[in-house]
Amino acid sequence: MTIRSLVLFVHVTAVLTMFAALSFEALSLFQLRRVSSLTEVRRWIDLIPQLPWVARGSLLLVFLSGVYLTVRMSAFELAWPKVAVGALLLIGPLGALTGWRLRAIRRTSAETKAINSELTSRLLDPFLKVSLSIRIALFFGILLLMSAKPDLWVSIGIVATSVVLGLLLSLLAWGRGGSLPARGTVVETK
Repeated sequence: MTIRSLVLFVHVTAVLTMFAALSFEALSLFQLRRVSSLTEVRRWIDLIPQLPWVARGSLLLVFLSGVYLTVRMSAFELAWPKVAVGALLLIGPLGALTGWRLRAIRRTSAETKAINSELTSRLLDPFLKVSLSIRIALFFGILLLMSAKPDLWVSIGIVATSVVLGLLLSLLAWGRGGSLPARGTVVETK
C-alpha cells in the first residue's frame, strides 16, 4: 500500500462522512420544523451531539487529503481543483453559521418550559434550510468537478449553478413551514 492509496482512502472516507453528516443534519432540521412539543425539540436538536465535530473534521480531512492528492497529480495548474477548493471553503462558513443558530435553538429549548414565539421563530429560521440546501448542492458540485475535471469557466459555472440549485431546492423541497404551533401559542412539555 502506498501513501497515495492511504490518502485516497482517507479522502473518500471523509467525503462519505461529510455526506452522512449532511444527511443527519437534513433529517434533524426536517423534524425540528414539525415538532409539536418541547420534548421533541430536545430530542431532534441533539440527534447526534458530536455531529458538528464530525462534520468539521471530515471537511478538514477532505481539504487536506484533496490538496495532497492534487499536488501528487500535479493538477494545481488546472482550474477545477482551485474552483473546488473555493467551493469547499464556502461550505465551512455556511456550516458554522448554521451551527450558531442550532446552538441558539439548543440554549432556548433548555431555558424554556414550552414552545414559545422565540423558539418557534428560531425553529422556522429560513437560513437553516437555505444553508443546508446550498451546502448539499455545493457538495455535489464538487463531486462533479472532481469527476469531469472541466476548464475554468465550466468549473465556475458548475459552482454557480450549484448555489442557484441549492437556493431553489430550499424554496421547493422545504416550501411548507411544518406543523409548529401558531406564534404566541404555548405548548407545554409532556
